[in-house]
Amino acid sequence: MILRDKDIFPDALDISNVVWKDRLTGKAVLFNEENKIALIGNKVNDFFLLPGGGIESTESIIEGVKRECQEETGCEIEIQNALGITEDFRARDGRHGISYGYSAKVISCGTAILTENEADIGTYVRWLSLPEAIELFSSQEKKVKAGEVKFYNTCFNIIRDSLFTHRALNIM
Repeated sequence: MILRDKDIFPDALDISNVVWKDRLTGKAVLFNEENKIALIGNKVNDFFLLPGGGIESTESIIEGVKRECQEETGCEIEIQNALGITEDFRARDGRHGISYGYSAKVISCGTAILTENEADIGTYVRWLSLPEAIELFSSQEKKVKAGEVKFYNTCFNIIRDSLFTHRALNIM
């Protein structure tokens, strides 16, 4: 899947002179022992996303996904299946996002290690069944398409994470 501003914001201007900066991210549809998946929320808004985030230049995609999941959920994970790759071109930020999605399972759980910003906004984990998560993402996508999501990057992230969640359902 490739997303551009026009795919999310129909009135967005076509900008052709953007200098794109690549950003690699990894996301996980992370299953626990009850076969529920982890979603990351916060107290600032009512949107949920999959665990994961930016991959550091010194690590592989898999290492980055494992690190991000451990930081955000407190869980050590095992990668199971590749769910695909998405690209997005976020003109406002000049960012070319390349996201790798995986299904994974929890090996053990400890304490999340949140960044100062994540702690400040009250980041937390919510576990839902896969059908519940798909329903939640469908609802969030409708809000994006209706222009009800005011956070630019969150709009792209919701569409991406919804795709990975649907792909996880297809491999089960």
